[in-house]
Amino acid sequence: MDKIKDYEVCVFEGKRKWYELILASVFYSIFIYLLILLFNNAFSDLSLIGFLKRLASTIAIGGFCFGKGLQFSATFNMLVDLDTNTIVSRYIVGPFTYDSKTKAAEFEYVSFFKNKDDSFGTNLWYKVNRHFKMYSFENEEAARKFSVEIAKKLNIDLLDATEKGNSKWIDNLSI
Repeated sequence: MDKIKDYEVCVFEGKRKWYELILASVFYSIFIYLLILLFNNAFSDLSLIGFLKRLASTIAIGGFCFGKGLQFSATFNMLVDLDTNTIVSRYIVGPFTYDSKTKAAEFEYVSFFKNKDDSFGTNLWYKVNRHFKMYSFENEEAARKFSVEIAKKLNIDLLDATEKGNSKWIDNLSI
C-alpha cells in the first residue's frame, strides 16, 4: 500500500472560475477540430505544397489554442517537505498532474516584494542567492499574511522588500 506523503507547507491555487473553464474548453475544441481537419486534408487530393501550407497554419493556430487552453485550465500547487528540504511544484490540468521537484540545501528566509506591475510576490530563499518563486498577490496585505504564515511554519526569517533599496527584516517574535 502506498504511503501518503504529508507535507509541512501546502500552497494551493484553488479551482478555476467557471468562465475560465469554458474558455479553456473552447480553445481545446478548436485545437481538436484543427487536428481532425488536418488528418482529413492529409487524405484529400492536395499537392504537397498545399498540404505543407495547411500543416504550417494548423500548427501555428493549433499551438496557440492549445497553449491558451492550458493557460485557462491549469492550476499550480506548491508543496514543501521539511524532512528532505524538497520543494514540489505540482501542475494540474484535469486528471493529469506533473510534479517538478527542487532540492534545497536549507531554507534561509521568506521575502515579499513589490513587482513592476504593482502586484506583490513571495519568494522562498535557500542556498545564499537561490530562491523559489512562490506566489503573486494583488495587494500588499495578502502577500504579507501569506509570507508570515510560511515563515512561521518553516521557522525562518521574514524580509519585507516592498520598498526598493529599503528592505526590513521582520522579527519572528513580532509576527
